Amino acid sequence: MEGRRMPARYRMDEAGQMRRTWNGKLPEEFNERDMLLFAADTDLALYGRVSDETLNAARKAGYSYENGALMPLQEMEHQKEDAMENQNNTLEINVKVYPMKEDKGNLLAFASATIGGCFAVNGIRIMDSEKGKFVAMPSSKGGDGKYHDICCPTTAEMRKAINTAVLGEYEKAVEKPSLRGALQNAAKEVAARPAPEGQRVADKGAR
Repeated sequence: MEGRRMPARYRMDEAGQMRRTWNGKLPEEFNERDMLLFAADTDLALYGRVSDETLNAARKAGYSYENGALMPLQEMEHQKEDAMENQNNTLEINVKVYPMKEDKGNLLAFASATIGGCFAVNGIRIMDSEKGKFVAMPSSKGGDGKYHDICCPTTAEMRKAINTAVLGEYEKAVEKPSLRGALQNAAKEVAARPAPEGQRVADKGAR
C-alpha cells in the first residue's frame, strides 16, 4: 500500500524523521534572519502584532521589520538618502505653453518654464517626431555648425520632471480649444433640432 503523502510543510530530516518546516527549513537550519522572521510570525499568530521585544531584537541585528519582511537598516538609510537627493534635485516647475497657430511642420509649440520660482527658461520647443512628442531645450548654432543647448537639466530626474511638466501643459493647452469647440458645436446641433411633436402642438395651441 502506497504511503500517505505528507503536506509540503513537512520534510524528512537526516535521521529519517518527518518533521515540520518553516519556509522549507528545519529549526536547526535557521539563520539569524530566519529566527527573527519566525519570531515575528509567531507574534502575529499569538497577539495579532509584532512585539516590541522582536522589533528591538531585529534593530539590534541591523534590520527593520516592514510589512512582513526584514530590511537591512543600512539599505533603508541609503534609500532615504537617495529619495532626499532626488527631491532636492527636482524643484517646482511652472510652465506656460504657446501652441503654434499655423502649421510649422514638426514644431508644435513654444514654452517657458520657471524653475524653483527663481530661474526662468524661455525658448523651449515642443517637437513632433515619428516616435512621438519631445521637449527641445533652447539652443544656438556653434562655430562647428552644430546646435548646442544653451541650458539643460544636469540630472535624469530634472530632465524627466521638465519633460513631464512641459508636455502635460501642452496637452492641456491644445485640449481647451478643442473642448470649447466641441461644446459650441453641440449647442448649435441642439438648437437646430426640430422640437418634439408634442411641443409643436402645444406651441400652436398657445397661439
